[in-house]
Amino acid sequence: MSDKTSAISGIIAIMQSSWDLPVDCNEGELFAYAEILFDRIHAGESKDELYSYLGGVQVDNLEMPKSDAFKEIVERSVALVRNSAGRAPE
Repeated sequence: MSDKTSAISGIIAIMQSSWDLPVDCNEGELFAYAEILFDRIHAGESKDELYSYLGGVQVDNLEMPKSDAFKEIVERSVALVRNSAGRAPE
């Protein structure tokens, strides 16, 4: 994955496979959350900061029950973004 859009599409796929998304969640909304997550990973934010962001999206924005699903999404997304940038995951 050499470009940002491909990486974001990968993050969306991770989100879709990890979350039981509400029926009113559309692709544009999910793309926006994935793009913000990509940008924050790319900027080098800590996993705790990423967890806080995505946990908030899960509970506050998407109004889904609190769970640890966001942690798996962060872990897999960090690996995806780092691998797409040619860096080894931590």
